[in-house]
Amino acid sequence: MSNLRPYRDVADFEAMKHLVTQAWAERGPHVECAVGDLTWRLLRNAQVRPEEDIALWERAPGHLAGFAWAYGNGDVDLLGHPLAQADAFARDVLSWVRARHATLWALESNGPLLEALQRLGCQRTPNGCYLHLALSLHARPPPPPPLPAGYQVRAVRGPEEVAARALVHRRGFGTERMTTQVYARLMEAPRYQPTLDLVAEAPDGSLAACALGWLDEANAVGEFEPTACVPEHRRRGLVRALLYEGLARMHGLGARQAIVYAFDGNPASVALYQSAGFSVVDRNLGHVVPIP
Repeated sequence: MSNLRPYRDVADFEAMKHLVTQAWAERGPHVECAVGDLTWRLLRNAQVRPEEDIALWERAPGHLAGFAWAYGNGDVDLLGHPLAQADAFARDVLSWVRARHATLWALESNGPLLEALQRLGCQRTPNGCYLHLALSLHARPPPPPPLPAGYQVRAVRGPEEVAARALVHRRGFGTERMTTQVYARLMEAPRYQPTLDLVAEAPDGSLAACALGWLDEANAVGEFEPTACVPEHRRRGLVRALLYEGLARMHGLGARQAIVYAFDGNPASVALYQSAGFSVVDRNLGHVVPIP
């Protein structure tokens, strides 16, 4: 009998956050996501349907030990904890993933889960991977590099700037999903911290780049998710300046480590994070699920 069930309500979301926090306490940064990712993934667009997109795996009723999260692009992220139950978790989740014709993702460092997926016939995809990059914040980060004349880095001013904040995201990513209404909802989330929602303001007063930070206080971990720059302002060091400012703020809030993700097929993104001091600590690997 499968221990997998659909996501139900906010109590499940709290249980997911608790599970991620526990996993980080034991094996961070070798965890598939950080606790801030959950809020971002849930609220980043109006198309997220958690009751359909998320499946929870329980060792016993009320004892969460893993979850699967499906996205509109055909990917499914897996997180199981503790790792000792990877075989049962993989076996139960596979049919749910197969029904969605999805690509499974699991960390390279998560040996028990990767081995379980391989025993079930899953094979690595040839289409790249997501790099997990980390940076120690035990020492205060160096000051940010100078900005081009007329630019400034600052936090979002508040709800009165929500439309401009949503616009810089849309323009930076070339997507229409981040509406003003969606970003307003995100700004009301309990884990959202205005002081870590950073933007670069252009000389004309428009927003040219953005970097949203999250903090896991229990594990003293800061995370950037996402970062972007609008096309006409690229190659001016704006996102790098935002990273430096964000790292200093995270350090001031008690973070002693920072993490960010980058697709290895985007070398410019990887180089940007490495230029700010991040180094690769793990890789999230895609797997094709076998057809029975």
